[in-house]
Amino acid sequence: MKVTKILVKNFRLLKDIHVNLEDDCSIILGKNNSGKTSLLLILDRFLGSNASKPSFTFDDFNIDFKDDLKSRVEDSGQDSEEFLAFGISLKLYIEYGEHDDLSNIGNKVIMDLDPNNRVVILAFEYYLSNERFLNLKKDYLEQKDEKKDEAKDFFTFLKDQHSTYFQVSKKSVLFDLGQERENDQIFTDLIKEKIRIDKIISFKSINANRNVSNKNSDQSLSSLSSRVYNSMEATNDNSNIIDKFKDALSNTDQQLNEVYKTMFQAVIDDVKKFGGMSQDDSIIQIMSSLQHKELLQENTTVMYDLKGLGGHLLPENYNGLGYMNLISMIFEIKILLHEFQREKEEKPSDINLLFIEEPEVHTHPQMQYVFIKNIKDLLKNSQQRRDGVTLSLQTILSTHSAHIVSESEFEKIKYFKREKDGIISKNLKDLKNKYECKECDQSYKFLKQYLTLHRAELFFADKAIFIEGDTERILLPAIMKKLDQESRAEELRLPPLLSQNISIIEVGAYSHIFEKFIDFIGIKSLIITDIDSVDENRKKCQVSEGKKTSNASLQFFYGKEKTLTKFIALPQEERIMKKDPDSKDWVSDAGGYLMCTYQTKETANSVDYHARSFEDAFFHINKLFIAEHTFLSLKQSSLNKFVNSEIDAWKMAKEVKKKPSFAIEVLLNSEQDFTNWNIPAYIREGLRWLQID
Repeated sequence: MKVTKILVKNFRLLKDIHVNLEDDCSIILGKNNSGKTSLLLILDRFLGSNASKPSFTFDDFNIDFKDDLKSRVEDSGQDSEEFLAFGISLKLYIEYGEHDDLSNIGNKVIMDLDPNNRVVILAFEYYLSNERFLNLKKDYLEQKDEKKDEAKDFFTFLKDQHSTYFQVSKKSVLFDLGQERENDQIFTDLIKEKIRIDKIISFKSINANRNVSNKNSDQSLSSLSSRVYNSMEATNDNSNIIDKFKDALSNTDQQLNEVYKTMFQAVIDDVKKFGGMSQDDSIIQIMSSLQHKELLQENTTVMYDLKGLGGHLLPENYNGLGYMNLISMIFEIKILLHEFQREKEEKPSDINLLFIEEPEVHTHPQMQYVFIKNIKDLLKNSQQRRDGVTLSLQTILSTHSAHIVSESEFEKIKYFKREKDGIISKNLKDLKNKYECKECDQSYKFLKQYLTLHRAELFFADKAIFIEGDTERILLPAIMKKLDQESRAEELRLPPLLSQNISIIEVGAYSHIFEKFIDFIGIKSLIITDIDSVDENRKKCQVSEGKKTSNASLQFFYGKEKTLTKFIALPQEERIMKKDPDSKDWVSDAGGYLMCTYQTKETANSVDYHARSFEDAFFHINKLFIAEHTFLSLKQSSLNKFVNSEIDAWKMAKEVKKKPSFAIEVLLNSEQDFTNWNIPAYIREGLRWLQID
């Protein structure tokens, strides 16, 4: 039995979202404020330890929901018959198999006896019924009329009173097999039927704000040891070891009793002196009564044995927060898994859902790699009880760590993204469907490997720049800084490029391979490429002599039939594109989110020139800079000829054999503010477009 899908409405950022879950571990990734924590919180409200009486605050309501409710209440023409109960809701799609134990869901939770319909939907709501909506409207308008100037506005009124009008419901809703969706009109009231939901599903979580610190007074790890023991004892796990522990305490009690006779003899003698105790009366004794639980809680300390210190042990707070966080997480996971397993005579829930929030907190990249590699084994090895019962365990792991993503299974990632209407969730396995053709299969494999191995941070970027090679990679940060300085000097009110969340991706001439991914995640993207002019024989040549472009990306986005002349004449607004949802083609749109930029004609030293690549574009507009500095990566004889105008920028660019070395020398020869060289116009144009939100 598994949860296959989660639907959430009107909770914080989650206005209307559905999240598909994997059978074992689902990775949820997204930038900050993309709704990951909101998903955890609503699951905890309805399924956690306080699920019997879930509490919500005014701020838990989605903003659009509050605005909608306000307009309904203040609309004097609102027809009460048209009002449908609405509010915060959580729905869990649960699928069961023919070998699953159905005793807990029975005929009251299962709404359809069709053997082909194996879907159960548990629906939880904090909602406003039609009757209570009318009461809310009446009460609000009355206080508004009575108090007038002192009357509360609607949001203030609702903030204080929402629990008076909103109520909690828990239902089992029919899944309509034909429509493949829920039918809210046919349901079972789980509260009235007194159905034990915790027998069907158990939810536990490890929050990002874990209680670890390296202050001297901190004993957070040590305190967890007693919780680990308590959970082990409850589930009868490692019973032989527990029995040995209790036997050792019993023996210690006997030894301490002998010590106590001497230690407390004077006190006992003093008690006798105060009378009331004859020779034959019972004599008080001080006895040892060590309690195994209390002993662990009060007297267990986690220590570190550092290799090379000759056996010297250091207290837990002497170690870094990363290690403390990792150890704390492992302790917590072990505790929660034992709690899932329940006590000795109690069966586990049919479904056990564990949510681990941001395991990367305080940890360095290598530790994040290690964690995600080992977490699955840890969870799998802890699913078996001593009585042979296997937990049905699903894990949700949320993160904004590119390092964890790089070690995760690509198809099990869920991508949370903010859009105008709220948060959406996308399954990366669906991206594979976009690469349907036979020729695309290799592109998908390349994209999958490239993203997971090299550029997982692209998932967390607001914008992306796709570049060709080493020269652009080395110089682009300096170019961006130079543009930011110019913006400040010119008092342009533009967000600085270097303060924006921009990911720079080096893809060679294969940026078009990423086009489906760019459309999938929908981030604003700039492709900086070369016009790559060729003659009629497909041979490299100067732009002035060219007929076509050999650039595969330009051909893909703008059409193979375009001549070089048309590319040269193509204005910026026609190079900005978006994906047409019907044709699935990229079409020109001035409001689009993808643009290609390539070399344009520039005038420098009274000479007009259209470059073919970055290098000759840079040489053309920076002849004075080149002349005044030393470039060891270039032949001095060629440099002299270029400075003396004996060869042009095209021929000088051919002399660049080691592009990274040339780019580094540009930086070495730069002034601190980079004012002694110029930016090629096409790069300036592209970055200015990207810079604007």
